Amino acid sequence: MRTVLAMGLATIIGFGFGGAVRAEDEVGPHKGPVAEWGDEEYHLEVVADAKTGDVTVYVYGNHSDLHKGRAKAIEAKSLVLALKTTDPATTVKLEAKPAKDDPQGKSSVFVAKNDAFKTDKKLTGTISGKLGTKPYSGDFKQK
Repeated sequence: MRTVLAMGLATIIGFGFGGAVRAEDEVGPHKGPVAEWGDEEYHLEVVADAKTGDVTVYVYGNHSDLHKGRAKAIEAKSLVLALKTTDPATTVKLEAKPAKDDPQGKSSVFVAKNDAFKTDKKLTGTISGKLGTKPYSGDFKQK
């Protein structure tokens, strides 16, 4: 009985038979695909509007923050999103658009507009940025 309970708990927290849940396989609070930066340091959710070509990236802290929808403002003025589902690949600069609760000089929301997002294709790409002197990069894939 203990073994069954332990396996069930391990599966719930993402360490079941298939290993840890990868950020690429996750969906964020806005139903967008998720990229992970560092070792669970940050999670970034990509939400694109196929009608307008707008894309919004929401930043969260660790895995728990992501699933609770707790934003984490970072000290960055921009991020780079490389969209791999276009031919040729499209690179878009995302500008900081601080949420009303974000501290001065930080942002948990980044936005851009590009016709490459006007598609019904599943999005795949990479989000890169630099926080202080540390570079980050993470892949995302829409299911």
